[in-house]
Amino acid sequence: MSSPVDSDALPSAALVNALMAMSRVLVDLTARTLGDLQVEMTLPQYRILVVLASRGDQRTVDLAAELGVTPSTATRNCDRLVRRRLVRRFRRTDDLRVSWLGLTAEGEEVIGETMLRRHRSLADLVARAAVDQPELVAGALDQLVVAAGEVPDPGWWQRLSASTDYGQGSTSAAMESNV
Repeated sequence: MSSPVDSDALPSAALVNALMAMSRVLVDLTARTLGDLQVEMTLPQYRILVVLASRGDQRTVDLAAELGVTPSTATRNCDRLVRRRLVRRFRRTDDLRVSWLGLTAEGEEVIGETMLRRHRSLADLVARAAVDQPELVAGALDQLVVAAGEVPDPGWWQRLSASTDYGQGSTSAAMESNV
């Protein structure tokens, strides 16, 4: 089967093709990292942890919208993460009708350790590839990250620290009661 992106049709086709290949590498790297940590979870469940780490506590409906899934799908995935004690459900005292989701200390550890290991693996890959003009490549990738609604890596780590107090357990500014 040939590539769905004709390299002559679009000026950015070569970039799209390269990104498609790189996405396969990144998914493999993430799956291997989770396997090395002996964490049993699907990539969609891992994505939930990433969203909670970078955006802080979420209502199920907001998390589902962020992930592009139905609320029932988000609930089922979160139920599994709650059973594994990676995510917690709670209610805020200012609105007891709404259930919120946040990372537990164990969930924060999984995210932090996974990201650190992925960072090391990617640094090794970049060193092996001997990329010409790495700052130019990094700038282009950061533009794509921002266009996708994400935060470039240094900002991601800042958000992780701000939203979870990585390594110290999750805290929330609002007073909470467990569900």
